[in-house]
Amino acid sequence: MSNASHDIRSMGNAENFPGFKHQLQFSPMRPRHKPAMIKAVWSSHQQLRGYIGWAKYARSWDAKSISRFIDSHINDALPNQHFVFTIGEEIVGVGSLVRSYSPLDSQIALWVVSKHHGKGIGKAIVQTLEHVAFRVWGNRTLYYEHDSSNESSKKLPRKCGFTLSHTRNIEKSAEQESGFWFCWKKDRPEGLPDAIIQGRPVEDFTTP
Repeated sequence: MSNASHDIRSMGNAENFPGFKHQLQFSPMRPRHKPAMIKAVWSSHQQLRGYIGWAKYARSWDAKSISRFIDSHINDALPNQHFVFTIGEEIVGVGSLVRSYSPLDSQIALWVVSKHHGKGIGKAIVQTLEHVAFRVWGNRTLYYEHDSSNESSKKLPRKCGFTLSHTRNIEKSAEQESGFWFCWKKDRPEGLPDAIIQGRPVEDFTTP
């Protein structure tokens, strides 16, 4: 395995990497986050269900249902990774890196707690996940995708330096989706130090 310039275990504070200035802290999602996650989901489900399929069911979830939902993120297998973003003890956003078009690419998925919109948290989540994808894991390309009718998501990839790659049609799963999606991309900058997978499928490191 190549030497990584950053270790994911030491990245508890998003301010650790150069050029990033935001009060957020972040951590891989863990069982200890369940109480705060329950509050975050229940406080935001009305806004989330417009563009996130699972959120339309959240208002009918009991404690066991939401616990199973959180466990599915905690126990997800690499290369999928799920992070909570906090200010103090409060979860203000959730961001994920998930497998995309090839084993060497990742896609960002994120949502911000409703009352914290407009504070730059979405941009901070994207910047943090970009740092993990390129400098920790060594992904080749990072994608950001959103439904074309999602006005709040349209601005974010441009702000973060992504370029429009292509469009695609997908099956609608949420209340306000049009089914026509914009797909943005950013390539790994040249000259970065070797990272963990560095051009190799993650299965090379996870398969016996």
